[in-house]
Amino acid sequence: MKFLGELDEASLGRTLRCNRRLVDPNRLQAIRDTGLMDTPQEEAFDRLARLAAQLLDVPLTIMSLVDAERQFFKADFGLPSPFRETRQLPIDASLCRYTLEGESIISSNALADPFLKFHPSTGPWGIVALIVLPLINPEGHVLGTFCCIQPKVREWTQQDLTVMQELTASIMTEINLRDQIKKLKAEQNLRDTFVAALTHDLRTPLTAAKMGVQMLGRRHGDLPGVQSSVARVSGSLDRAERMIQNLLDASRIKAGKRVALELGECDFHAVTAQSLEDLSAVYPGRFMLKAEGVFKMRADPLGLRRIVENLASNAAKYGAPGTPIEVSLSASEHQVVLQVHNQGDPIAADELQTIFEPFHRTRSAAESAEKGWGLGLPLVRGLAEAHGGSATVTSSAEAGTCFTITLPLDAVSQRRLSA
Repeated sequence: MKFLGELDEASLGRTLRCNRRLVDPNRLQAIRDTGLMDTPQEEAFDRLARLAAQLLDVPLTIMSLVDAERQFFKADFGLPSPFRETRQLPIDASLCRYTLEGESIISSNALADPFLKFHPSTGPWGIVALIVLPLINPEGHVLGTFCCIQPKVREWTQQDLTVMQELTASIMTEINLRDQIKKLKAEQNLRDTFVAALTHDLRTPLTAAKMGVQMLGRRHGDLPGVQSSVARVSGSLDRAERMIQNLLDASRIKAGKRVALELGECDFHAVTAQSLEDLSAVYPGRFMLKAEGVFKMRADPLGLRRIVENLASNAAKYGAPGTPIEVSLSASEHQVVLQVHNQGDPIAADELQTIFEPFHRTRSAAESAEKGWGLGLPLVRGLAEAHGGSATVTSSAEAGTCFTITLPLDAVSQRRLSA
């Protein structure tokens, strides 16, 4: 950059410091990461440029990105030709490059400013009064500027500066939110890839182990203790397989996808009774089933079983020890309702809103001796919603904790209506 006169010591020092920042590879990468260079104008930024022009009553406002080669005009109000068409300025003609140390440029009269009066752009552009504020990201890199320009002398007020500062903050909020969304999407893709690889890699040895155990049982089942050992190992392998499926389904739910179902005719009463009977081997005498008759529905029987098992086992693990757990079924013309009720310490009110979120555990669960991943309740809600139903919870010291699952009698019809 060739100035049109000799700069004083302070101005010269500023230009040298900013020139070093200009080619900083970390700053340039931060600009690339925004994804804004060489992109069309967007209303999200243009409206802030218009607002600045209206509030400050100036003819020109510009939001720019400044890389090592040029200044790119992402948004503006009143940008003249030929810059309106090219939307860029060679870096040697850029005034905004001298904010790269994070210092603003504010002047009521550029022609009398010891630094600005020698800059080759102030005259041709008709720049007299200006406010140029740096766009600084959370890592401290200056990405560009937001500026307003007046072609005549003007004493800027504190209100003028506050307006520009607030609008500059709004621009950075928009940029930072986009960056966070991009990172979350990348994280989600990485998580999906990891979970898919993990479940695939774990299922292969589990399948081989199950086949080996079954073969052992067939060949040596007549030996003492073999069948009981085979049953224990098979049960452990089945549990590990269920944990893998839970992890895979939780990942789908967190990504906003539905849990896959295999729909067929089933009796919810029979499914619930069998699930509670199996759990009674671990929690004897705890469950009371209140349901009469057949609850025929079109649903995923395994999905229904997983709902019952998760809610009933949670009630046994985290409810008051030794107290009965009431499991009830009721039906109307178009839906069936499952309720699991237990006594014990209530769930904190602030946690009722997040209790169905993946990998979330209540404080009482986290502090208990029971270990878990925080996958059970998200799966319950995910399975209910995949059927076209819902999952809710109420909890208080007086009434206890009650989880309510509402499901349509025909999951196929309900899913078709919501599609």
